[in-house]
Amino acid sequence: MKTEHPSEQRFENMVTILIASVAIWVAITAYFQNYASNISDQARRRAQQYAIEATKKEVDGTIQFSYDWQGAFQTWQELSWQITAADQNGDTAAVERYQQLQARIIPLSKMLGPQYFDPQAGWPESFKYEAESYLVESTRLSETYLAESELGNFTDNVADSLIVQITLLTVSLSLYGLSMALKGRVRWLFIIVGSGIVAFCVLWLGWSLLELLIRPEVDQEAITAYAEGVGLEYQGRYEEAIDKFTLAIQENQYYAKPYYERGLSYYELGDFQTAVAEIEAARSEGMQDDISLNWNLGWIYYLSGEYDKAIEANDRILNSHPEVLGMRMNQAISYLSKGDFENSQTQYDLLIQEAQKQVNDARSQGAEPSASLWYYMDAGALDLQNLVDQLDNNPKGWTQAPSANVVTGDHAAVRDFAISQMKRLKESTVSLEYTGQLPGNQNGMQVQPFIIGQITGTDDQGFITGFEPAADNVIPFGEESFTVQFTYSGTPPKQMLWKVYVNGYEDQSLRIVSVDDISSGDTWYKTFGYSYTNVFILSSGEYTVELYADNILVQSGSFYVQE
Repeated sequence: MKTEHPSEQRFENMVTILIASVAIWVAITAYFQNYASNISDQARRRAQQYAIEATKKEVDGTIQFSYDWQGAFQTWQELSWQITAADQNGDTAAVERYQQLQARIIPLSKMLGPQYFDPQAGWPESFKYEAESYLVESTRLSETYLAESELGNFTDNVADSLIVQITLLTVSLSLYGLSMALKGRVRWLFIIVGSGIVAFCVLWLGWSLLELLIRPEVDQEAITAYAEGVGLEYQGRYEEAIDKFTLAIQENQYYAKPYYERGLSYYELGDFQTAVAEIEAARSEGMQDDISLNWNLGWIYYLSGEYDKAIEANDRILNSHPEVLGMRMNQAISYLSKGDFENSQTQYDLLIQEAQKQVNDARSQGAEPSASLWYYMDAGALDLQNLVDQLDNNPKGWTQAPSANVVTGDHAAVRDFAISQMKRLKESTVSLEYTGQLPGNQNGMQVQPFIIGQITGTDDQGFITGFEPAADNVIPFGEESFTVQFTYSGTPPKQMLWKVYVNGYEDQSLRIVSVDDISSGDTWYKTFGYSYTNVFILSSGEYTVELYADNILVQSGSFYVQE
């Protein structure tokens, strides 16, 4: 019988010990892999539950608010109008009946309760009602869902890394086993490589255990404070909202969203510098690619006159999301305000190309473009008007534009460019909405400046026999309607579109599309308002009337309704 050399016996004993040790280490790693997987599974189940609860809360709350607003309150309001009409007609019995009906409606809706509604004021605190009935809670549930999902993803990654470690340890076991079948120095190479893998896995497991130990936890106190801040911000209670967001950050300094919302609250309070600092902090905490964040950040930089930073913020999104038209408009006006007309023109060109693409894509599928398309196109034109008003030292109550002293481009050139692009945007919007195509050439119609006033007489056939221009372009408060007198020359249009803006924003209820034949005369009248009822009157403010002839803006004029 052949006796094994003592050195061989020692080698085999050593390898056996290594194999046993690694096997134990594999078992330890497998245990923690299972532990991490269990944490991940539990977090994902909780996340799914919170997602369902958040969706249910928001849907139920939205439906309930729709009932409260459109069913209960609007019915109550319509009865108020009936009361006004009956009172004007001296029908006291009808007034009493309507008031009794109103009293019966109030108990049917929580929104009409005393904490939200004062019948004397006639308007409920709908934002407060929404916030307290579902917005705060749905926000809390949604944020908890995201936190649980983050925990699940994090522990999933740890579990995956542990699987890799088990695989590597299995490889080291194979190397140890193969070393016993070899002779000479080669077998030591297998031992060294295998031991190196084991040492690496030992260090890696230590790091994985540290990750499990310091894994992100769901901070309900921070989330609750954040949700309450969102509710207060929704109500316009910005100082109180800031306090709540600050509390959320104190609970969790790495929580990005409270920084962002706190920045928006500072923006609403007019503190642009602090707003920018807060939103940049949110970016550094993980929201660097968020569309809304960069959109608002770019806008605040624009208002502050920091155009290069505004352009940088917009580019972060537009480079990968050219369909975000609102940001494209902000980009174009930022270039314009710094006097870079070439890049501004390029941005407006891209904007209109994208708008046409979205219209074509929608209609090719038998649908209409999103209403937000027209909203943002109108908003882009309003931003240009606001810039012009600022340069003209004529800002309005709704004007949002950088101060004239930080508009670095030549003011006269910036103003002219803004007016030309504003007209182009308006015409493109109208033409895309009504024809699906960009506007063609001018149809040859010229319209003299509007004369705003009131019709004072008509004959038996309804023809106007008297018209009184408004003194100083002011319609007295309390009137139900106003009339535009317009005189034109040239080719009469096939279609006329009238748009009325009140304090900078279009009142859709006053829009008129007309295909009347106006070839028989050169002076015509168009009346807008609520002459069909004795309840509504024109609200006070600045009115602007625009006339589009075959989608071309041919004239606009402004007047005021005031006491």
